[in-house]
Amino acid sequence: MINVGHVVLSRNFAQPKGFTVYRQSGEWIRGRWESTEQMLRLSGTITVASPEDLEQVPEGDRVTGSMCFYSPREIYRTRDDGDDSGTSDEIEWHGERYRVYAVLPWRDYGYYKAIGARMDGA
Repeated sequence: MINVGHVVLSRNFAQPKGFTVYRQSGEWIRGRWESTEQMLRLSGTITVASPEDLEQVPEGDRVTGSMCFYSPREIYRTRDDGDDSGTSDEIEWHGERYRVYAVLPWRDYGYYKAIGARMDGA
């Protein structure tokens, strides 16, 4: 297979300063969920979500302000995988936060594609 992950980081496409990912995780302590947030700097390419992107997910017809984030590092949506549980990543870019609602794991080709909706809903 061809690894196209290097294109995601190409200076011709990638955001020069990258973007910030806020990753939530936590654990149950005495019957209460204790959440922790980790801030990560990721590099990659960002594009506006197209109608084809939105058709791939059921939420596509209900959200506005969607963006696609491409990165060679994994981006998460809500998961419950035992030791690796957490809510969807939130991505900050140009002063706006986007909640990831779909991830297309193209890891065989060297990258992940996440679709996020702007959290202010506009």
